[in-house]
Amino acid sequence: MVSQRKIHLFSFLFALIIGLLLSVGPVLQIHADEQTSYRIKLQGNDSNCDFIAVANGIQNIGGDGERAYWSVRSLVPQRVRDYKEAFYTTLGPQGSDQPFTPNNLGAAPEAFTGVYQALGYDAVLLAAHAGDVDLDFVRAIRDRLAVNPERSFVHLWITPYAYDPTAQLLTVEETGEQVSMLYPYHEVAAMLAADPERLVILDGLVGYPYELALNEVASLLRGFNQVLVVRRNDGSLEDHQRFESNQTGQPYVVTPLGGPYLAAARTLFGDAYQTWGAVIGQPLRVFAGDRETVMVPGAYVQYMGTYVDGVTLAPLGEQMATDLLTAGFIAPDQVALSGNSDLENGIRLWVESQFGSVDRFYQLFGHTITPEFWLSQEQMNAVVPAGMAFSFDTYPQPSGYIVVLTERAMIVWTAERGAWLVPLGHVSYERYRLKLGVF
Repeated sequence: MVSQRKIHLFSFLFALIIGLLLSVGPVLQIHADEQTSYRIKLQGNDSNCDFIAVANGIQNIGGDGERAYWSVRSLVPQRVRDYKEAFYTTLGPQGSDQPFTPNNLGAAPEAFTGVYQALGYDAVLLAAHAGDVDLDFVRAIRDRLAVNPERSFVHLWITPYAYDPTAQLLTVEETGEQVSMLYPYHEVAAMLAADPERLVILDGLVGYPYELALNEVASLLRGFNQVLVVRRNDGSLEDHQRFESNQTGQPYVVTPLGGPYLAAARTLFGDAYQTWGAVIGQPLRVFAGDRETVMVPGAYVQYMGTYVDGVTLAPLGEQMATDLLTAGFIAPDQVALSGNSDLENGIRLWVESQFGSVDRFYQLFGHTITPEFWLSQEQMNAVVPAGMAFSFDTYPQPSGYIVVLTERAMIVWTAERGAWLVPLGHVSYERYRLKLGVF
C-alpha cells in the first residue's frame, strides 16, 4: 500500500502534466484544427474518466455519448476487485463520483472486454509490452484509425512521467493471485488528426481538443500499452461478427479474459481458470433466444454476457447432443436433457482426478445428459471441424470413442489415451467462423 504522502505526490504530478498541456499548448501547436468541431464531456473532481472517455469517443463518431456514459456505468461494476474485472472502488456503488485515489482507481483496459460490443460498436484491444515507449505500436493504432477516421476513435490509458506500476497489491480470493495496480493513470479518447503524425485528444479534464505527436502519445501510453480501437459499424450483425472474428492473429491484437467474464471464470474455476476458462477469440454480439447479448469464446466454454443478468456458460453439451441427433449418430432415447445417469468407469476416475470430485465437475459443466455411448472416427470428424487446436484427425482411433455428454461438456475415452475433455468452445467458435466465411 502506498503512503498518503506518495499518493499526494502522484496526484500532483499527474495534475501537473495536464496543466502543462494546457499552459504550453499554443507554443507547441497542440490545439486541434478549429475547422473540426468536437464535443467534449467535462470531468469534475472525480474518477469518471473511464466513462467520460467512452462518451467523448462515441459522441464524436456520431453516437449518443450521454447514453453511452450512463450505460457503461451500469455495465462496468464498481467494487473492490481486480480492476481488470471492474471499476476498482472502496467507496460504494457510486465510488467513481468520488475524488481520484488508489482506493477509487478506475478500470483497466481488460475490464472493457465486451463493453463496446454491448453498446453496438466494433472494438479490438491492442497491446504492446508494458513499460516500453513503442512508436510502432502507436503507428499501428494510427493506421487503424485512418481506415475510417470519422467513424473510429481510440480509448487510451495514459500515465504521467512518474508513476508506480505496483502501487497497490490485491489478492484475488478465489485464486490466491497477487494482482498489482498501476497508479496514477488517466483515460481519454483520441481521433486521427489532419496531420497523420498526430492524434486529436478528447480529454474531459482539459475541456477542449488538442493534438499530440505520435511519439508523445507513445510515451504517455507506456504504463499499460493497451488501447481499445472502436469503430462505428452500421452494417448487419453478421458484419460485426465477421469484423471481430477477423481480428485474431493481427498485429498487436490480444484476446483478454477480462471484465465480468474474468470474474465469472475465477469464481467458477478457481486457480484453474486459465486452463478451463481461457478465451480464444474476440467478443461477438449474438442473439441468444430473443435478445442480443455478448459471447466471448473460450476453448472449453462459451461465456454469454448479458451484463445486467451477469455471465453464464452456454449449454455446449446440449448443442452437441442436438447435432448428433440431427446427424443420426445417436438415438433420441439416448438423450435426456434433465439428466439421466452418473459418470462411470475410467471417465469417472479421470473427472475425480482433474476436478476433485464428480459433484465439483457437475457444478462447472452440468450434469450428464447421456449415458456412455460409442462414436466412430468418421462420426467424430463429421461433428468436430478439422483444423481446430485439437482435431480428431490428429489422434486417429480406428476403434472409435466412448463418449459422455453433460449440459456444457463432452468427455471422450479411448483405451489408448484414457479420458479427456473435448474443447467444445473451440468447436462452437470454429463453426461461427465457418458460417461467416472468415477462413
